[in-house]
Amino acid sequence: MPLIRLLRSRVFQLSLLSSAAFGIAAFAVVAYLYYSSVQAVSRQIEATIDAEIKGLSEQYRQFGSIGLIEAVRRRARQRVRPGALYLVANSEFRPLVGNIEAWPKERPDERGWVNFRFRSDSSPAPGTVALGEARGRVFRLLGGLFLLVGYDLREQQRVTARTRQTLILAGVIAVFFAIASGALLGWLILRRIDSINRTSREIMAGDLSRRVSETGRGDEFDRLAQSLNAMLTQNEKLFLGMREVAENIAHDLRSPLGRIRQRLERQLSGLLTDTQKQALTVEALEETDRLLSTFNAILSIAQAESGAPKRSFEPVDLLTLLNDIAEMYEPLVEDAGVNLVVTLPDEPVIVHGNRDLLFQACANLLDNAIKYGTGSDNIAKATVIELSLDRLGNEARFAVRDGGAGLQGEALSRATERFYRSDSSRTTSGSGLGLSLVDAVIRLHDGVFTLANSDPGLRATIQLPLDKCAFPAETEIRSDLPATS
Repeated sequence: MPLIRLLRSRVFQLSLLSSAAFGIAAFAVVAYLYYSSVQAVSRQIEATIDAEIKGLSEQYRQFGSIGLIEAVRRRARQRVRPGALYLVANSEFRPLVGNIEAWPKERPDERGWVNFRFRSDSSPAPGTVALGEARGRVFRLLGGLFLLVGYDLREQQRVTARTRQTLILAGVIAVFFAIASGALLGWLILRRIDSINRTSREIMAGDLSRRVSETGRGDEFDRLAQSLNAMLTQNEKLFLGMREVAENIAHDLRSPLGRIRQRLERQLSGLLTDTQKQALTVEALEETDRLLSTFNAILSIAQAESGAPKRSFEPVDLLTLLNDIAEMYEPLVEDAGVNLVVTLPDEPVIVHGNRDLLFQACANLLDNAIKYGTGSDNIAKATVIELSLDRLGNEARFAVRDGGAGLQGEALSRATERFYRSDSSRTTSGSGLGLSLVDAVIRLHDGVFTLANSDPGLRATIQLPLDKCAFPAETEIRSDLPATS
């Protein structure tokens, strides 16, 4: 089974393919070198034969046929040049002198060159006759004599045979190492992939804490493992967040639904007066409104995170929007016994966005400051809530600062999570969705929402990019224009 997986592995197949391509290229290079070396040896042999012919021709010109025959006899006997072949034959091609037993039967070409088989008494073993192939050149002399000067090709054939064997052996070794390297590479990669698959199966089985192992070498697999682990961490965080959200929804909705049910049961008991029934109905409606407010907040967050409201974006003046919010919350601020200090610029601050969502986000911040930032058990009752708006470069900055106890540690870092409330007992009013909605709306508008302690109190800051179309670049004034009166 592992062998079948290895053979089906794409890595193994690609490794074999690359090895085959390399093998073909190497074979082509070696074949070219082999062909070049054979051609070089052939040219060297022909040059040797031409040198022998030149020497014998000098003897023939000086001493005639007798001198040529004597020179051939001497060279054949002394073996001055190993591998050289000589033969002088009469008009009937019968050997007269030389180290070849018979005149070759092969016909020479138009230049007199001929490849032939021969029998020679020049074998290295005494009393034996050598058989082999040779290449030579044939000349017809005066007096009906024929001269053959050749060279024994057996050494060249042995070199050629060894070279051919070496090429075959190298090819076999190359194929073996190609298969072996492909198998090793496929096994190494499959082992890493199997590790990722095992981790994936364990995560799907419910162990969300499992992560893909890293070797520490910083290679491609380590970078892949880091990316996967980052994704798994984010998924685990989202999953745990959804589970916590589900638990918080169940906890937050169970109590008001239970109270509504109790009030309805009391109305059906028939023991209450009309006034009491009316009071219970009003209380049930208030509980229902709080439930609807929670669901509306969840829907608003989902809508903001989906990006759908971007289709209705338009220029929004934050100055006008914040004035409307301050005017709407003025009665609540007076009832809370605090002063609302509003610091706004003189000029409009235009951003590109959805006015209703921005209004809701900014109102949530002010509502939280009134609800949670006007007093605590640890500090004296706060008397001021600051609301400010200004332009910072190409951004608009809106901030709300209260004088309450603020948030510390985990509560500060998790304040924008859905249904998260610093009051773990969840005895105070609220659903824990206000800041989550603010964060979702600001991210929809490509802005930044931050929370920070201001000693005392909490400072919530929104930064949004200004609408570029609402602030065209100023026209440059040329200094060479004449002044006007």
